[in-house]
Amino acid sequence: MKKLLVFIGLVLLNFQIKAQVDAKAKKVLDEVSSKTKSYTSINAEFSITVENLKNKSTSTQLGKLTLKGNKYKLEVNNQVIISDSKTSWTILKDASEVQINNVEAKEKETGINPSNIFTMHEKGFKSEFVKEEKQKNGAVYQIIKLYPEDVKKKNFHTAVLTINKEKQQIVSIKILGKDGTDMIYQVKSFNANSAVPETVFVFNDKNYPGYEVIDLR
Repeated sequence: MKKLLVFIGLVLLNFQIKAQVDAKAKKVLDEVSSKTKSYTSINAEFSITVENLKNKSTSTQLGKLTLKGNKYKLEVNNQVIISDSKTSWTILKDASEVQINNVEAKEKETGINPSNIFTMHEKGFKSEFVKEEKQKNGAVYQIIKLYPEDVKKKNFHTAVLTINKEKQQIVSIKILGKDGTDMIYQVKSFNANSAVPETVFVFNDKNYPGYEVIDLR
């Protein structure tokens, strides 16, 4: 009986600690969301590193993101994606091709895409506060893990956020894939509230003469 009571006590203690950790994670993430949504626009430069754990290969690409509400322009290597929140244009420079698609509401709300990359944690995830780490430059980083609530519908099982505590900004996101492939988004520069004209988020065929336009809507 004594051993049983000790076991129950440990279970309850672990539950209480877990609840406190989750509460701390929620507080940090709520602050990040509030700060991010206060910006009128975001201009960011970043890297995307793909790590294949099976064959131990790594590749990195550099990109730029302009974000304004649900509208965005993403540039990665020879590909540009423009979205006005209703329609998206994918420009494939190597193929001289433009693909037009509708932006699905479900993806806007719950998927990981450029329009919500800094607020992806708001819906569909359980969170866990892991630790704080002090960097050599004096900055304090907070590490939080996200677990999809419906893991069957995701191709990853965990997302690890690294947050600058003082700036309340996400500096990196690591997506741990079910297939053994991890993706790391690392923010290299972050500028907010600059003037961004609406024309940035609409495809202009004059900028891409001779490109084949394929409407997939």
